[in-house]
Amino acid sequence: MEAVCNDDTLFREFLKTARELGATAARVFDAKDVVVDGRVRLKCSVPVCKNYGVSLMCPPNVMPLDEFRNVLAQFQKALLVQIAYDVPDWMLERIHAAEDLAALYKDEIYLKGWDQTYLVAKNTLETIADRLEAAAFKKGFKYATAFSAGKCTHCEVCAGVGNRCRNPYKARPSMEAMGIDVGETARNAGVPFEESASERVVLNALVLLC
Repeated sequence: MEAVCNDDTLFREFLKTARELGATAARVFDAKDVVVDGRVRLKCSVPVCKNYGVSLMCPPNVMPLDEFRNVLAQFQKALLVQIAYDVPDWMLERIHAAEDLAALYKDEIYLKGWDQTYLVAKNTLETIADRLEAAAFKKGFKYATAFSAGKCTHCEVCAGVGNRCRNPYKARPSMEAMGIDVGETARNAGVPFEESASERVVLNALVLLC
């Protein structure tokens, strides 16, 4: 395990794979620079997200923060992957015209555009993360674990608490669900992005390697 965890050739191979699959940025960095902050998890419940307590991939149905911190501390290397996309002008107009966020998410036209932009990028990002996790595992990174971005979208309605996930080999908690400060982690990895930007959205996924 120690040998593969210091193999720069393998890391370059993973980065090449990420770019070939459509990543706009990818970087291998020290896992100690993954930032876990309880305030990130707080934003899942205040204001309460509609997936909170409902989705199997969302809090409080995922690993507690303290437990995750302990597991994270055992990793040496991580891989951050980004997908960036431009928000169409017509969507930006609706964003700027909306009275508040609640009104925007009741706008059916906006939501349709969201599906056509965000979901396409998210699906691409998840494919990349899944492929990298599998590639890492095959190369000897036996603890390789991927985390996605945003809510799980593999099922229209989650199986819910007390039931088995319908897509156990595809569904992944998001970085945010694990309490990871995505912006700070990206800056530490050397691939920062503007978190408040509305014109160009950057989605992030993480693969803990070794």
